[in-house]
Amino acid sequence: MGLKNEAAALGRSSPHLVDRERRRGGEILAFAPSVAVLRGPRAVARMRDMLVELCRRTGQAGAMDGLEVFLNSPSARAKTPSLLLVGRRQMVQPESTSANDLDGAVLIYEYRIGGRGTGVFATDDLTGERTVIAPPEIRTEIAEIACRKLLDMGAKAALISLDGRDEALRRSTAEAGTAAARMAIRTRLVPGYLALAETFQSTLATLGDNTRRNFRRYRRRVERDFAAQFVPSVEMGREQFLERNRTSTNPLSESIAEWHYETMAQVARPVFCGLRAADGRWLSLIGGFRRDGALHITWQLNLAGMPRYSLTTVMRAFLMEYEIAQGTSKLIFEGGTPHPMRHSFTRVSVVDMIVQRKSASAWLLRKFSRWIFPEKNFLGHTLRDEHLRWTDW
Repeated sequence: MGLKNEAAALGRSSPHLVDRERRRGGEILAFAPSVAVLRGPRAVARMRDMLVELCRRTGQAGAMDGLEVFLNSPSARAKTPSLLLVGRRQMVQPESTSANDLDGAVLIYEYRIGGRGTGVFATDDLTGERTVIAPPEIRTEIAEIACRKLLDMGAKAALISLDGRDEALRRSTAEAGTAAARMAIRTRLVPGYLALAETFQSTLATLGDNTRRNFRRYRRRVERDFAAQFVPSVEMGREQFLERNRTSTNPLSESIAEWHYETMAQVARPVFCGLRAADGRWLSLIGGFRRDGALHITWQLNLAGMPRYSLTTVMRAFLMEYEIAQGTSKLIFEGGTPHPMRHSFTRVSVVDMIVQRKSASAWLLRKFSRWIFPEKNFLGHTLRDEHLRWTDW
């Protein structure tokens, strides 16, 4: 992308963006949206407090509470985060910007190959919850402004996902420029979270029949055979945690396990729970963080060699009961979960905005995306989606 500074205030953005009007003593002046761009995890992390406040103002409280977790996650290590700060009413100065100065912000990641930027950007959040931070009525417009800025900076393609629950699918007042790019917009319904009712039993009643029976049956079996107890706050040293990972079913790589352990000391409201047998063995461990009435689960480790006890299900049964007593209203699994309980999740609407430059390199990117991106990569699948309806942009 050719950006040398970690933070680059790029001033007023593309001439493609429509001018707006502002008044100065009765005089009407043309004003194009201002977009400032900060690149790199350190530069973005320094804006955390401002982003948290912006989320509160836009009705997205808590969306950026776990920013440190996501900026340093294993999936983000091969990407460069970019934070686009958008001012529709006034110029944005990153070094002095407050939430009150902004109309919106967009967090997106550039893929790197061999340490170099590819000009390909995508959200890291498939639900769009923490990608576009703006009032509902202008989220699409803020996403569009961000896409224009990325194209001006040389991007080949960009995918921005945004929360579509309160979002009317409409184009902003920006008009097509030279049609040097194309755009597609689609909507998705995805399993978002498990809504927790007022009691554990009433929450179980929202699950499918087989899932509900399994929650009860396997919990009774573990309680009977191991006199297991739920520990809501586990204290465990780093080496002990890494050893528990090594002896778990489907252990994480050493580096990812280390990252999960270190993250617990970085977030404001960490969660580290365990299920311990009477003989002292840890049958299951689970971790994440709290925010705004919700619990985000980021990992779970289960003792290997115990398939007949379904420790994943048992731990979640204990956890749900405890969290309901704490007043938690949502249980969110980062990256989703293959557990059958997902069929009872509240489904949320997501809007994907995909833009692509019309160029030979962008064509090659789409043509060979199957070999460029990992098999399950969301962006790669999107670029190959034959049902997308593209328009000049």
